[in-house]
Amino acid sequence: MSAKEIARSGLLAAAAVALLYIGGAAPYLGPAACIVAGVTSAVPLLRRARVRTAVLLYIAAALLGALVAPRKSVVAAYALLTGLYPIVKYGVEARLPRQVQTGVKLAYFNLVLAAAAVLVVCGLFPNVALPGFARLAMLWLAANFGFMIYDVALSRLIAMLRRSLPPE
Repeated sequence: MSAKEIARSGLLAAAAVALLYIGGAAPYLGPAACIVAGVTSAVPLLRRARVRTAVLLYIAAALLGALVAPRKSVVAAYALLTGLYPIVKYGVEARLPRQVQTGVKLAYFNLVLAAAAVLVVCGLFPNVALPGFARLAMLWLAANFGFMIYDVALSRLIAMLRRSLPPE
């Protein structure tokens, strides 16, 4: 890794941690701040496939966010989904045929949802309660629909960033 790459990653990690802090301090901004913080881990993958840099940036932001953010549920959402998903998305889209990509992405999302539900059941997040089965099933379907919208929006944002960022 070059010094320029390390400095850029440090700035991106700092921006992600600041967004996680803001999302934890202002409850209504939590989901938006978490999603925007997740975009930072996609930046090293835009021009050149720097997967190692993206993973290190994600880990640093998740650990530092866990230390400073007032609401740990925002950091958990970042660590489980929005921070890691751009890296997973890159790996899926780079290695798998187009016909299989959506299914793999949905399988990943549903695995993350199941892991989050297990964390809630175990009592790691006492302020979050699971609803009854019928409401949970409806929420699960709505979450899958929302995830598909998020995936399309992230793809378009990545394409826009590739066009608008200056060459390295």
